[in-house]
Amino acid sequence: MRGSTPRYAIILDVRCLVIGATGYVGARLVPRLLADGHVVRCLVRDEAKLARLDWARRVQACAGDAADRAATDRACAGIDTVFYLVHSMTGPDFAARDLRAAAVVATAARAAGVGRIVYLSGLQPAGDGCSEHLRSRRAVGEVLLAGGVPTVVLQAGIVLGSGSASFEMIRHLADGVLDGLPVLLMPDHAWHTVQPIGIDDVLHHLVGCAGLPPGVNRTFDVGGPEVLSYRELLAGYLREANGGRPVAVPVPLVAPGWAARAVEALTPVSRHLAGPLLASMAHDLVCRDREELVGLLGEPPGGATSYREAVRRALDGRGAAGLLPTDLPGSGPPEIVSEQVHDVDAPADLLWSVITGLGGDTGWYTVPGVWRLRGFVDGLLGGVGARRVRPAELVPGAALDWWRIEAVDDRLLRLRAETKLPGTARLELRAEPTGPVTSRYVQRVTFRPRGAAGRLYWYAQLPAHELVFAVMAQTLTGVAERRARAGR
Repeated sequence: MRGSTPRYAIILDVRCLVIGATGYVGARLVPRLLADGHVVRCLVRDEAKLARLDWARRVQACAGDAADRAATDRACAGIDTVFYLVHSMTGPDFAARDLRAAAVVATAARAAGVGRIVYLSGLQPAGDGCSEHLRSRRAVGEVLLAGGVPTVVLQAGIVLGSGSASFEMIRHLADGVLDGLPVLLMPDHAWHTVQPIGIDDVLHHLVGCAGLPPGVNRTFDVGGPEVLSYRELLAGYLREANGGRPVAVPVPLVAPGWAARAVEALTPVSRHLAGPLLASMAHDLVCRDREELVGLLGEPPGGATSYREAVRRALDGRGAAGLLPTDLPGSGPPEIVSEQVHDVDAPADLLWSVITGLGGDTGWYTVPGVWRLRGFVDGLLGGVGARRVRPAELVPGAALDWWRIEAVDDRLLRLRAETKLPGTARLELRAEPTGPVTSRYVQRVTFRPRGAAGRLYWYAQLPAHELVFAVMAQTLTGVAERRARAGR
């Protein structure tokens, strides 16, 4: 149905309330609604978080919690369509909290004369078996459907795009642990199937539902064009990211609590969020009536997004699949960070001159002989070694010893290591003015590990790494302060 024609046209100038506007889907839905000519109000608990989004000044912000009747009454006043995108998965009572909030929203929407509620829920397994997370999502949908306002409940599985908790679990486990391994030891639950959907397709269906007639009060399943096992999701990601084709081998699932803690250690997803997501893997989550909604709204432009294309969009940061400042902290390629910050009794320009003088015969102001030893080992491994190369001018693309300059801008120098490493290392040095004769030195080392070997490398050399870069920061700032005193 690539070229299918929607039965209902998009209605312009709809007054929309988005509850959950700073969440993963909500932060991407609002600009789509604005682009379609709708008026948007956002009920948010944290207005400072809303302000981080570039469209924040184009919407009406309403402070409050969805479970607060007074705040929800204010937010629903004069609204045509409510997009309800809230669900919590933290704490032992998350299901009860979600039900309370849904009941408040349903009551407030009915009292305000709202014409339509659109709720994004989760795909449900066949039969009676279900995780607590998915039971909660289903129960919220039932409350809204029975609330007296025409409601569409869209049930989606894994949503694909940078910043999505499910996608970030896939990305970080694949890039940061599994990359380079010929065999994937995976829990037996990974042979269950799911029907993932790209974030662009989710937005298409959400926006389209605002134009459905009042008689539509029901649940629809939404998903992409493919049904895949969880192992196929990981293997497919690895093929798109780096061409890997490992063989998956099933192993018994460890205790869910320990599995959630392992995910927390390896990904940006907390164990409180990972636990319910992992529990859902015990079921097949496949659409049963996807074609019904497609018949009403049509396929997304260009057709439903395939898994491989959705992964490519996320890796490239294209459109809605790219990162936003309100996304899950740590979203994006897995990265380990070490930072040194020093207040310096010297002007920022003087500190910057010390930074830009690094390399070559000056060296790197750290433990004597350490870089020479590191370079010798790298040379044995076929790397660039401890070459002494200092360009006449620091410009992007030039070599600076064993580093390659990536950026020189506004007292910032960013370098990428060209030594042999199981990952990508960068060093960023900044001189920030804090006063006429004072400054702050920020030294940030980032490492993007390539699979388990990268993580093992990083943590094996962590004590030596911390010592070397701590000495570098202390010595470099000391040089700047001595020069400042000498010039006074």
